[in-house]
Amino acid sequence: MKIAIESSEIPVKDNSPNDDRLWVYHTKSLSLIEFVCVSDFPDFQFKGKMERFEYFNGDDTEDWFGVFVQNNCNGFELDDNDVLKQSWLYLKAYLEWEDKNIG
Repeated sequence: MKIAIESSEIPVKDNSPNDDRLWVYHTKSLSLIEFVCVSDFPDFQFKGKMERFEYFNGDDTEDWFGVFVQNNCNGFELDDNDVLKQSWLYLKAYLEWEDKNIG
């Protein structure tokens, strides 16, 4: 008896609202943080450990929230506030590079 197994790949971009979501994976804590620019959202609620950040993009200031999707900091004896800040600095450096080089 043969069993047919279908497999498909999840497309990187599929024109859904998820196309513009941003995550940073903090490898030292094996934690996943989603960063959401909330400047254009009048009402929002997130659950879990989070922190607010600001990014000046040259024209105006954007409000961002970093929210743990998966928080494994305790298992590695790392402070989750520090992990959020380190992850923000990583994303901020990328945003600055993108503004400078792309546009």
